[in-house]
Amino acid sequence: MTNVGTEPLRIDATDIGLSIRPYLTENYVDEKKDVRVYLKRFKHGEMLIRSFTKPRVDMSESRSAPPINKGERVQENGLSKRGKTRITRAGRYYQSEFGRANMITLTYGNTSLSDHTTSKGDLDRFNKSINRYVTKEYGMKAHYVWVAEIQPTRLKRDGKDVIHYHILTPHYIPMGLISKFWNNAVNKPRAKQGLPTEKLYTNVKAAYHAGKYIAKYCQKEGHRIVGNGYNMSQATSSGIRAIQQECFDISMSQFERVKELALTTLVDKKTEHHFFQEWEEKEKEKEFMIWVSNGNEYALGELLKYELVGNESIQSNQ
Repeated sequence: MTNVGTEPLRIDATDIGLSIRPYLTENYVDEKKDVRVYLKRFKHGEMLIRSFTKPRVDMSESRSAPPINKGERVQENGLSKRGKTRITRAGRYYQSEFGRANMITLTYGNTSLSDHTTSKGDLDRFNKSINRYVTKEYGMKAHYVWVAEIQPTRLKRDGKDVIHYHILTPHYIPMGLISKFWNNAVNKPRAKQGLPTEKLYTNVKAAYHAGKYIAKYCQKEGHRIVGNGYNMSQATSSGIRAIQQECFDISMSQFERVKELALTTLVDKKTEHHFFQEWEEKEKEKEFMIWVSNGNEYALGELLKYELVGNESIQSNQ
């Protein structure tokens, strides 16, 4: 029932948590959208927001087909940035999903020795044994990521570039079986060829904070490695794949707003002491990156819904 002669009820939008400007994007209609924002979210809670100046395509530039890769792949300058990112993300994924990880080191002796190309076959046979064991014992596909490295002691002492491998896995595998799998992988093919063999030794360590632990094996440069410098199991590759990816072209004003909200609302304060946050602002004001190990998914949804997609605006934490 409406009372005649009374003032209609008025509600201030700020009383219910909304901005007095319900549609934020209306303020940016005339601004150039020259900032590109990429957003990724991963299964284990990790989030990545990165922005940079939107690239301008020169349509007048003539383009030719990319060169065809020929010959053997050789890594001389260490792992690529993408490779290092994937490896360390795998470590953080293991820590989050399994709560533990082990680092296995596989080395060669002086007799049972393989060159870089043949060595990848040895490693492949070892990984197949690991896969069979994990499938039988745990009922799942094996998770692992490996990094190749030149043995620093031999390189310094003898000048020989003998390869060895660091393998990070979240599964518990008995030390005796790891040694058996590696010796079989290397020595059985040699014995069939009538080549001399020797007992090879392996090493296993618990890797706490697995992402950081394996990162130190990604920094080696100047080690010439034939073939891939790292790889991972299909299970791990699927596990670290982004479950949400978004790309937006926004204005500079929107970018400042997004940056503010990313730094003030995405981190879950209740679990912040268990994880660490890294973010970096580069020299150019349009370049920004924030990485959050255990982000607030609700806040991320609000950031997308209200600031980037262009629905109602939310207030900042001020």
